[in-house]
Amino acid sequence: MSVIEMTTFTVKPENTQAMLAARPGMVAAFRADRRGFRSARLVRVGENTWLDFVEWTDDAAWDESKAKGANLPAIAAFFGTIDGLVGAERGVRYDDPGDARVRTVAYGPEPSQVGELYLPEGDGPFPVVALFHGGYWTALWDRRQLTGVADDLVARGYAVWNAEYRRIGEPGGGWPGTFLDVAAAVDALDGMDPALDTSRVVLLGHSAGGHLAAWAAHRQALPPAAPGAGPKVVPVGVVTLAGALDLETAAATKVGAVLADPAAEPPADAPEPARPELWPAIAETVGDGVVPLLIGGPEHLGWASPLELPDAGVPVLAVHGTADEVVPAGWSRRYAEQSGERRYVEVDGGTHFDVVRPEHPAWPAVAEWIGVRTGRAGAR
Repeated sequence: MSVIEMTTFTVKPENTQAMLAARPGMVAAFRADRRGFRSARLVRVGENTWLDFVEWTDDAAWDESKAKGANLPAIAAFFGTIDGLVGAERGVRYDDPGDARVRTVAYGPEPSQVGELYLPEGDGPFPVVALFHGGYWTALWDRRQLTGVADDLVARGYAVWNAEYRRIGEPGGGWPGTFLDVAAAVDALDGMDPALDTSRVVLLGHSAGGHLAAWAAHRQALPPAAPGAGPKVVPVGVVTLAGALDLETAAATKVGAVLADPAAEPPADAPEPARPELWPAIAETVGDGVVPLLIGGPEHLGWASPLELPDAGVPVLAVHGTADEVVPAGWSRRYAEQSGERRYVEVDGGTHFDVVRPEHPAWPAVAEWIGVRTGRAGAR
């Protein structure tokens, strides 16, 4: 039962860089020494004030960690940069007893091999929408970007699986771990809950997650040696929102190299990083863009880029805004033009993040397409 520990602390501005520099060592020590540690996120809420969210598998793991305290040098070094510790307490529970229809499920042993399963009201079986978030395929951002999408789809009567996966900047992220995790997350739906109708699964992803969702649509056509080949769960449709579907061009244009400068201006209305403490380490690796780290070498392009993969016959809806400054709309258009099973929808004036907002005028068409693919057309 996943538990969040929330710690509030203060750091003088002159100590901020030292605190951020000590953070990766503390997180690594937690992974090595703390039973039940899953993840940690640092959020700045004021000039001197920070919130630290640490996820544990259960209450007992949280209690054991408190008892150990700063027992290792790397942990002590981090706390040595802090000026005032307000205290730690149990925070949000993903499996909040007040909402038994949402729970955290692990599909593997690694901290990022988890997701939230949402069930709508009723007995099921329910069609399923599996979500994959974006963020340049890096661990700077996480699945909570898509909580609003999950809430909207659950209200429409879908079960929702908001899956995390290993990303660049954490152990196992990139090639082939990211692809293996997406495949495993989809296949984990088989047997996850009797309320799920795994014959009616739609995958939906945004940006980098749009690439991964589209990639998963081709798994049936992958050669046996390719990561993710031989799916247990085959989707009835895939929605890619502002998807990075052309990895060859993305590599040539060094997509993600902007992350090499943590001070760079983010895209308009971009979400704050969930794990800013990882930025310095990631910045050192992405000067040539993120695609080389994602695919491990040009020899894997044919197994990783949706534009290069053979068609597997899965219907795809590719939605892209004309004002997207992060991922060119032409990548989605070219992908859709490759097959009669793919439909391209262009959102006039839409930004990179407009297309993933349920309150945006473009969203009802996405929901309707999902309804058609799952036999729930017109449902709300």
